[in-house]
Amino acid sequence: MSIPLARTPDAARTLHDGPDGEHRRVAAILRADRRARLAARDIAMGLKLDMGADGPAARARMVMEDRVELSPRTPQHIVRRVRDTCMLDRLFYRANAALTADQHAAGLRFRASWLRATRGGRLVQRYTPHTGTGGGGTMEDTETSVHARRAIDRALSLLTPARTRVVCAVCGMDEAPGTRIRTLHTALDILHERW
Repeated sequence: MSIPLARTPDAARTLHDGPDGEHRRVAAILRADRRARLAARDIAMGLKLDMGADGPAARARMVMEDRVELSPRTPQHIVRRVRDTCMLDRLFYRANAALTADQHAAGLRFRASWLRATRGGRLVQRYTPHTGTGGGGTMEDTETSVHARRAIDRALSLLTPARTRVVCAVCGMDEAPGTRIRTLHTALDILHERW
């Protein structure tokens, strides 16, 4: 459990319960609101750098160009994308990389299965009977998600509950690992070796 800083409203509430604690909590909220308004004013006037979506942080993102063939026997198109699209990429591509290449690959494999498993399928109606002997056909979305769920079940059966929680949070739901980075390393090593 993290210990809140003294200036945050949660810290005022936990340190000072009672009627006086409520006043301090409200005062902390008002101070934080004032700091945010002053920062927005300074950014608008050009006195401070904007670290937001179009600021230096966004300009520092590395953009990659991939050649993609949209359909068979068509010319390839150049597609631009940001290199770090998920938390795993941010952990892997930063200067002091927190993940090895094998851990990154295992995490991306889990993420791909997670996204396929959680994607809703579309409802398809056919007037002809569908048999599996056609060959070369693609699986429906629901079949793909069922196979992905089975792959996730196999992966999670290899992990302890704590490792399961951190892998689902970081790889699946794109959350920051925080202090659970060692648990994430161990879990991704297990997934790389045995899944």
